[in-house]
Amino acid sequence: MGEVPVPAPLVWEPAADVPRDYARVSRDHSAVHLDEAVASRVGLPGVILHGMYVYGYVATYLGRHADGHGGRLASFECRFQAPMLPGAPIRVRFERGDSRESVRVEARQSDRPVLSGVAVLTPALPSAGSSDAS
Repeated sequence: MGEVPVPAPLVWEPAADVPRDYARVSRDHSAVHLDEAVASRVGLPGVILHGMYVYGYVATYLGRHADGHGGRLASFECRFQAPMLPGAPIRVRFERGDSRESVRVEARQSDRPVLSGVAVLTPALPSAGSSDAS
């Protein structure tokens, strides 16, 4: 059975309007995602990205990568370590984890860790009619 290779690094810069757009579709209208004054009052450097937006972006990248190599994203667990801001690049590195299928995920923004986790990328299962015997 094959192995899904480790994905190439991912870099993207969420646009300034992402928090507003994501709030609309997710119905999460928390003021720290939408209002600079509120974010500042609670000690944030500005409006912050929704964690689930970032999770979804990375998970989509992992899923497309796995699919492109004949596999699938079986799971992705992460921990948010710091708020992430729109308008600044997020850089995500991937490396092989403790097993052939696990991949460590580490994201940084402005040189600080913002997300870490582990994904499991599994190879495709043999189809029901196929045989591995040669």
